[in-house]
Amino acid sequence: MLLVIDTALAALSLALLDDDRVVASHHAVIGRGHAEALMTEVAALMTRSGVDRPDEIAVDIGPGSFTGLRIGIAAARALGLAWDIPVRGYSSLALVAAPHFAADKGLQHLAVVAEAGRGQVFAQVIGRDLDGVTDARAMMPGEAAQWFDPALPVAGPGAAQLAKLGRVMLSDDWPDARQASLLPPAVRAMPPVPIYVRPPDAVPLPTAA
Repeated sequence: MLLVIDTALAALSLALLDDDRVVASHHAVIGRGHAEALMTEVAALMTRSGVDRPDEIAVDIGPGSFTGLRIGIAAARALGLAWDIPVRGYSSLALVAAPHFAADKGLQHLAVVAEAGRGQVFAQVIGRDLDGVTDARAMMPGEAAQWFDPALPVAGPGAAQLAKLGRVMLSDDWPDARQASLLPPAVRAMPPVPIYVRPPDAVPLPTAA
């Protein structure tokens, strides 16, 4: 049994999976408030499922918001320690891509784009094996539209911005924990360490000399 925790972006998405079967789930786009809601929703999920504890945890390690990533990873590590089970990570952008490759056997590459704040998007080209063909980058939408092959379709919760620039959008869906069974085991076996892509928005104040 796999518990999936996704707080990397605006959605709070949880799922308890038995192989490819969704035993219980919670998915809501909340924007902020992950810290207040996460553990309550995890407890409710476990209660609804009737499962005492999962066998492992998969957590979204980004790219995403600094706060969301820290909240999800810290919670996953704490639960893993309490339940004495392994905790592994996966990419938010790979999870967005996974259902599109599952639905279209002819699709070989996909550009995944997610809102990154500061007017930017996170962007990455992902191959059919759900591994990155490029590294993830943070950039302005216009730059992203110039960065990858114009023939590539676009998906993710930032794709609408590129659709306005003439790109073909498959969806603007947020990462959904219920889709984690579509990730190959190797893709969701990364260390539970955040992928930040860019420096944090907040920086320490200079110290007095």
